[in-house]
Amino acid sequence: MINRKKVLLITGSGKRIGREIVLRLPVEKYKFVIHYNESKKDADNVVKKIKSNGGEAKSIKFDLSKSKLIGKFAKSCEKLYGRIDILINNASIFKSQSFWNITEKDFDIFLAVNLKAPFLLSQHISKGMKRRRYGKIINITDSVGVHKTWKDYSCYCISKGGLETMTKVLSLELSPYIQVNSIAPGAILKPIKSVNKKIHRSTYNSEKALDSLINSVELLINSDFLSGESINIDNGERLI
Repeated sequence: MINRKKVLLITGSGKRIGREIVLRLPVEKYKFVIHYNESKKDADNVVKKIKSNGGEAKSIKFDLSKSKLIGKFAKSCEKLYGRIDILINNASIFKSQSFWNITEKDFDIFLAVNLKAPFLLSQHISKGMKRRRYGKIINITDSVGVHKTWKDYSCYCISKGGLETMTKVLSLELSPYIQVNSIAPGAILKPIKSVNKKIHRSTYNSEKALDSLINSVELLINSDFLSGESINIDNGERLI
């Protein structure tokens, strides 16, 4: 491939893990497409920081639950810089809910955002990757939530487990020119709501954990022979 900046689209990159990834990747290597749904202010702040460091970034708003419009969204993302080289499916819904209180609508929303959107977005974006014979897709799952699961988080765990399986399936479907892998973080950032603290045991905001996250992203981007793999970044918490 020609030595030029790769175009990276990461969903949900205005805050939390998505934000950490784009702000820690080297701006001289990438052009960033910052996706957000709710907070334009957060996305604009990320774009501003990337540009202040000499990088290139543009933001785009879209509700990933609108499955029928994902094809249009994918085309809009590609038009920003002419292509997408790397897709990181990061955006997700995370909240607790008693099993007996989950409605069909609740279940559908979790699957739509956490699983269906990554699948459809990968399907649309990979068409251009296939033509160019180059592409990387990285799915952000959940180490402990997939391997051990949590009570009162059934929708979340089911959707993330499906995303892990999707990673393996797409690695076969899109071989040999497109590599598909997943990264499964543990408790890297503090939960948004205090009620979520009970499911975590690890220290939050660990620079070592964040460094490992970025190293893993760059490893998967730079490798043309790793596919269908899941990298767990949890300091072994899933094994306890």
